[in-house]
Amino acid sequence: MGRKRITAVLDTSVLLGIHRHDLLRFATGGSYTIIWSDYIIQELRRKFSEMGWRDAKAAALFRFIDQIAIKVDHELIEWGNYEEWLHDVDDHPIMATAIVGRVDYLVTANTKDFPPKKRFANITIITPDAFLNRLQAQP
Repeated sequence: MGRKRITAVLDTSVLLGIHRHDLLRFATGGSYTIIWSDYIIQELRRKFSEMGWRDAKAAALFRFIDQIAIKVDHELIEWGNYEEWLHDVDDHPIMATAIVGRVDYLVTANTKDFPPKKRFANITIITPDAFLNRLQAQP
């Protein structure tokens, strides 16, 4: 019986940052599966527009990620009070995506904005560098 493939939500900060290419390369190579949601897609669209990305460039990236990712409905989470430990309301749907997707990792450049012990609901909150190190160490 094969090992379960690692799953991860990539926070918008990660998909906008310098680690995007390496993380997408590992996902394309089958090292892990990206889980994302319409919320992440819409937030990325807004950020890309603010950053001046051409629509065609952004659309190509979305098509590419959509081919290697699994989309979940973050709105399936109807319970919980994130406000105790998620101070940025924009992080609520990111965490909900991770919970609905039952991911192993939530990869974010803003770990300080997530639970202080870097674990919640069996999800490890991790920086892009640390996640890449784990992927590189896999057999």
